[in-house]
Amino acid sequence: MSVWLVENWATILILSILLVLVFFAVRSVVKNKGSCGCGGCDNCAGCGSGRNRQKKNKDS
Repeated sequence: MSVWLVENWATILILSILLVLVFFAVRSVVKNKGSCGCGGCDNCAGCGSGRNRQKKNKDS
């Protein structure tokens, strides 16, 4: 087992770093799931902010 670890330490290190990055990316997506995240742009169709709702109501 230790021979296998010594031969594959670089692959294990890279895989570990990738797993940590994927973990933080998924956590960020889940954390921001309820917020718009568009920064308040005028043409954000998926945003549920009050400013865009008021603009949509004026247009219709």
